[in-house]
Amino acid sequence: MTAPSPSLKPTRPLWASSRARHLVPVAFLTYSLAYLDKSNYSLASAGGMADELHLSAGLDSLIAASFFLGYFLFQIPGTIYAEQRSARRLIAWSTVLWGLLAVVQGMLSDPAQLIAVRFALGVVEGAVLPSMVMLLGRWFTHAERGRANTLLILGNPVTVMWLSALSGWLISVTDWRVMFIVEGIPSVVWGLFCLRLIKDRPEDATWLPAAELAELRADPTTAPA
Repeated sequence: MTAPSPSLKPTRPLWASSRARHLVPVAFLTYSLAYLDKSNYSLASAGGMADELHLSAGLDSLIAASFFLGYFLFQIPGTIYAEQRSARRLIAWSTVLWGLLAVVQGMLSDPAQLIAVRFALGVVEGAVLPSMVMLLGRWFTHAERGRANTLLILGNPVTVMWLSALSGWLISVTDWRVMFIVEGIPSVVWGLFCLRLIKDRPEDATWLPAAELAELRADPTTAPA
């Protein structure tokens, strides 16, 4: 009787590792906040901003699209910085900066300034998702990585479920300016927490059990070069 193939062995539940319990919620919430501050512009526009600022349909679309130009242009350079220097610092300070920029959106009335701020928002958000995926790749073995990344990406649809309700409620009880400010502040606070919660490499974490560190070192896809 032949032994079972190693690929058919049951895998350990992801949440059994302290790495998953520590890092996956951080990654999930970070991506969720990024999606919130990226996507609430359309709700603000429909909630009175376009009328108040007298934005034509073309100008409104240009302001919204300027985000994706910054996102596209700086995604790769930002990820290179995270790989060669520090994903922790890039993720944390990007989260702080995009929160501040989201707040600034609620204080502007000039379309040109809104275009510049939306472009800058795309710049600071662009590298966060690929940098987070890269960071998780250092902390999870090849067998665990797909599940960890799946939980990270779930931040997108989960945010969609509560984004419309929260933003719509804020606009109904206040206005679109307050919505931007209220939804930007949590990212500023969370980014500062990320500086303490995230480490660039498993070897830097004092809380990581020795058995899990040894498991990572034994995996050729996560072992230090």
